[in-house]
Amino acid sequence: MRRFLPIVIIAFVVLIGVQTLFKKKSNGPTSASTTAARTISAADLIGAGEQAYKTANGRFTSNLADLVQLKPHLGVVLGGISVALAASTDGHTYIAHVTSSVLDLTRAFDDAKLTSQSCTVLKSGSGVDCAKATP
Repeated sequence: MRRFLPIVIIAFVVLIGVQTLFKKKSNGPTSASTTAARTISAADLIGAGEQAYKTANGRFTSNLADLVQLKPHLGVVLGGISVALAASTDGHTYIAHVTSSVLDLTRAFDDAKLTSQSCTVLKSGSGVDCAKATP
């Protein structure tokens, strides 16, 4: 048994070393510019989804699931992003509040017209700019 101990130890060390070499590198946290772009993209997709929903149903919706059904890519973009959506009782206006760790973006629409927009940079970084948030 003692004869095989060095071989077992060497095999164990080689196995650990090979796993370390071929281990897939994890993608760390996304950059601030990527998160900002995803936040703006989510707000744009919500706007496009609301317009498509209004065309199909004659009114805006305050249900995010209705928009994901029309714009499936929205579900992919929303990871790590918070959305608050409200439509008026007559369905002619809506407000969308989209927040991530770097941007806080609010847009209000009356039919197809943007009536107000607010954008706040929560965490500055390269590529984080509210000027890019203009629809």
